[in-house]
Amino acid sequence: MSPAGGAGKAPRLGFLEAMEMSRLPDDSGNSSDTHRFMSHRPAWQPGAELPWDRADVPKEAKRFYNPKAYGGNVYVQAPLAAARIVEAEEEEAATNKTQDTNGSKFGIHSIQGVFTYGGYVDRPFIYSISKLSSGRSFQTLLVTVRQPKHPSATPSGPFPLSDANLPLGPICFSCHVTFKRPVSNFADQQLTSAQERFAHILSQRRPDEWEASPQLDLDILNDLFPNEGHGAFPIVDMYKVDMSSWNADKPIPERRELLLYKLHKPVPPEDANAHILCHAFEADRNGLLTIGNHLGWGYNLGVAASLSYMFLVHVNAEEAVMKDGWWIQEVCWPRMSAGRAVLESRIWSPEGKHVASGYQDGISMPHRQGKRGAEKL
Repeated sequence: MSPAGGAGKAPRLGFLEAMEMSRLPDDSGNSSDTHRFMSHRPAWQPGAELPWDRADVPKEAKRFYNPKAYGGNVYVQAPLAAARIVEAEEEEAATNKTQDTNGSKFGIHSIQGVFTYGGYVDRPFIYSISKLSSGRSFQTLLVTVRQPKHPSATPSGPFPLSDANLPLGPICFSCHVTFKRPVSNFADQQLTSAQERFAHILSQRRPDEWEASPQLDLDILNDLFPNEGHGAFPIVDMYKVDMSSWNADKPIPERRELLLYKLHKPVPPEDANAHILCHAFEADRNGLLTIGNHLGWGYNLGVAASLSYMFLVHVNAEEAVMKDGWWIQEVCWPRMSAGRAVLESRIWSPEGKHVASGYQDGISMPHRQGKRGAEKL
């Protein structure tokens, strides 16, 4: 597939628009065991809006164009579907007064996902949700995700519900989602916050004066396409702090990247699970690409692909709700081996509270037939 030029100024969507789904009739004949949802809108496609057809873009750069969907889309829409099932059951229990929970609600505690195939942007995702365990204060749900084998009749969306009846391909993503009710805070210990450790850097500019997080954060594309902005990246506004001075004399596992972010459009504060998923959506952005830059493969990256990704919430769900102020994603890569890299993310609230962590393992390798990473095209 030959990359097209910039796709124009597509509207930037908020969480509720980008993640919109419809619940489908169960296809197993037992609606109490399996639930299904279908996405309405195409997932964001990283780099699709960059001006690939510009005359000065070399052929070698165009191989970095990837027509597949942003993995963060399916990573958060799958647990969102699970959350909607749990929330609906809670509402029913409250209405029927079958369980006394003192008003406490289940919040997402962890997402443990495995990517098996890249997703397509021209067809919906079909989510199948089943419950693995259910207790008074802790639940585990399994979500498996497939897409139709062929594009939708409306590939630019919104997708018609009839797409759910098309033959489906193999599972492209699966995850366990755990839910926990809030509990009292008996102890509270954490590392020194990113705000304190990097105060001398963060104080140099206002958050939105840093560079907008690149649509594809590779050295070659950053050099070719500077100042392209957010594009149509949905849900959050993200800015990348210049950490070059901090990282200059440090080995790669001790280097850091900082991303500042806040909601692009409001999300109801009572929907704590949606807020948690906004953090997970942001945390999946660009990490496995960026390690290629640190390894010297910014002009010579061969493969960067997520294999597994765990997102763990350390606090009660309501503490992850985004209000005023800028959140920080602190990124590091503590281990690279066997053609893989591990990315660790820490999510810090504007007040400096360590709210969540992400642990992502993925393939990261140079292009064996290409130029050496130190060379420029």
